[in-house]
Amino acid sequence: MTTFYADEDTLSGFSSDIGGLWCRPIDVLDEPPDSFVFLRDYVHPKVPCIIRNAIPPSLSFTHSRSPPSKNHEEGSMTLTLDDIIDHIGESFKITVDVTPDGHGDAVRTVACLVESTKTNGLAEVEGRVLFSPDGQLKESFQKMFVKPHEQEMTLAEFRRLLRSDPTDYDKRVRSDLKRLDKPGFAGLDSNERMIYPMMMKSELEAKQLHMHQRRIDSSQIRRPVVYYSRQNDCLRTEMAALFSTGVFPSTFAFAEEAFGTGPPDAVNLWIGNERSVSSTHKDHYENLFYVCSGQKEFILNPPADILFLHEGEFPCGSFHPCHVEKRGESSMTSWAVVPEYESDTNLDNTTEGMPTKARWIEPDIKRYLNEENGMENFPLLSKSHPIKVLVSQGEMLYIPSLWLHHVTQTMETVGVNYWYDMKFDGPHWSYFHFLQQLGRTNHRQMPRKKPF
Repeated sequence: MTTFYADEDTLSGFSSDIGGLWCRPIDVLDEPPDSFVFLRDYVHPKVPCIIRNAIPPSLSFTHSRSPPSKNHEEGSMTLTLDDIIDHIGESFKITVDVTPDGHGDAVRTVACLVESTKTNGLAEVEGRVLFSPDGQLKESFQKMFVKPHEQEMTLAEFRRLLRSDPTDYDKRVRSDLKRLDKPGFAGLDSNERMIYPMMMKSELEAKQLHMHQRRIDSSQIRRPVVYYSRQNDCLRTEMAALFSTGVFPSTFAFAEEAFGTGPPDAVNLWIGNERSVSSTHKDHYENLFYVCSGQKEFILNPPADILFLHEGEFPCGSFHPCHVEKRGESSMTSWAVVPEYESDTNLDNTTEGMPTKARWIEPDIKRYLNEENGMENFPLLSKSHPIKVLVSQGEMLYIPSLWLHHVTQTMETVGVNYWYDMKFDGPHWSYFHFLQQLGRTNHRQMPRKKPF
């Protein structure tokens, strides 16, 4: 079998070419370009840009009790969460992504118990292994791609949780981290995220929860972080009542003509604050993201950086609230991770089976943006080209297909994005896919200083 090898000079030269020839300052356009200019200057060379005044303020609610505010000076439409509630009502129900710390759809270390006489079957065990007092169970740590918990709630409840005072949360986190800083206990993983227990099959569940009781009672009883980020054409389906008002255009004509793949496949609404994070990922779409209110923070990487971003393959799971404690008028939730299997027969965790797996980028790109701490676990990150972009109210960011992006907010933010299908019948996808395979091989072979 042929093995491809690139020495340090080759990788450094490739990184230099990416930085010098592909990455450049983000252009800011004061108005939408015509389709030819957009195609020539941005779509064809695959470079991002910011476009102002893409949605005019003339678009407004009809028969609204409280119409959305308009920024006439900037000449663009703005929309807040309060505006949305004023129009469709606080009792309107939506499906919300809920996590203990805002990091959903991310690679995390998970603590699990397995029978000491056989392997777990979920993934290769990484890190320390601790046996329970009776010697029948052992605690192991493994990397998993963990999705958020999905919960239906009213817009009023969503707004209350989104705007809950984070002061108590932050104090509790700091206190927990001090308690966890002791020998023999891995409280944080290599991305400085809390390690949560896995909910194993039913006969081990009680013992697992007992063994993890200290962690559940202290470090994981916190207010949840909520984020409306459905990514399933939610604005035209779940939030159709809002889309039907005509506030949002059905498409952007200049972009649709330049992309040449027809109308948008999906139009998604996003509502969150600075506690909600989308870890670094790519989309097989040409992406137009408009900020209705607030400010989004994007960290962009060109597709060629996939070779340096330590993408791996991980078993999938999702957060699951396993205990709710009432404290006055609020509630605090403890969490576990429920693994996902390819067969529906395993949804109740009563039998073992093949886990569902996902490719994902492991390191938290933002954490390593301005510091060297932790680079020993992800040495190729130093050759990548992260570009931090702040997109403010009334601005729209074009993210070319396959560009990698880490996303959060600097404040409470409402945004909408339009996904147009990318073209696969050219060198762009083939080139990216080849680099992706090389990067995946490198990731598997990398030694770890902190394996969990």
